Amino acid sequence: MPKYDVCLSFAGENRDYVDEVARHLTDLGVSRFYDTDEQADLWGKNLVEHLDQIYRHDSRFCVMFISEAYARKMWTRHERQAAFDRALVSDAEYVLPARFDDTELPALRVGTGYIDISNRTPRELAKMIAAKVGAEVGGPQPGWEYQLFADHLALHLNKLEDKRTSHEMGFASPRRALTTDTEALDHFMSRSRVFDGIVNGIADLLSPGKQQWAFGRAGRPGDRERIRQLANRFVEEYEKLLDWSADLRGTPTPARFAVLYQTAAQLANEPLTQIETFVQEFVDAGERGSGDLHLHLSYDPSAVEAELKKVQTT
Repeated sequence: MPKYDVCLSFAGENRDYVDEVARHLTDLGVSRFYDTDEQADLWGKNLVEHLDQIYRHDSRFCVMFISEAYARKMWTRHERQAAFDRALVSDAEYVLPARFDDTELPALRVGTGYIDISNRTPRELAKMIAAKVGAEVGGPQPGWEYQLFADHLALHLNKLEDKRTSHEMGFASPRRALTTDTEALDHFMSRSRVFDGIVNGIADLLSPGKQQWAFGRAGRPGDRERIRQLANRFVEEYEKLLDWSADLRGTPTPARFAVLYQTAAQLANEPLTQIETFVQEFVDAGERGSGDLHLHLSYDPSAVEAELKKVQTT
């Protein structure tokens, strides 16, 4: 009898996602091979032979997390070769592809059924794996709507980590240079209106009407697809804030507008932090099947107003 219900084959670049899947599989009672849990056992062993044993013989299924990084890594190449060798002699499906993207893999047959996980949360995938191996998967728990919303927020915010890091470090790709005072002032006023629109848009997404549209009326279940859409739109607005700030930082202007642009770019800092705190608190609450969709964004425009007054009066 196989040692594991499922083994997980993935690239290190995708570990954050897979780590969540592994955690949820444990909660669902599914035995799985996940390398982090086996570090002491793997220590000192011939990994080529040991991993070949796991991916070829010791598991009922192999979930293969396909991405660009997965296709080019040496160790994942070894793991999938062992898995495909097992699949060749298996009477039933063995390799269960889960795709982050459309990267092609040699030996993965065209037409093999796969799961697109680009917009699927780790919890959702874990439940699908559990159902595949025959584990008991109960129905939705009370408050599942909050859990689903929290999971999607976390999933998509994680994809923006590089962009958030660039914001923190002040990096920005060069934009079109503004060479005259009129251009610089007009562009600034235009971007200020965009900022107001983003902040107002976030407030509208969490309005009582939008919440009822997605989460359902009192005593009624929510709509899974609407909850996903609401979470995705929320993260899109967060990304717009990052892009808005990057636009100001990366736009060359006449010298006397430089401080105004850099000061204005920092207006996004407080709302970004407030959004991130809200998401983390909501994710924590989502684990309990509850949540509070109230978010008030605030920022202090006084420094920007002072710099704007300088350029308009000199």
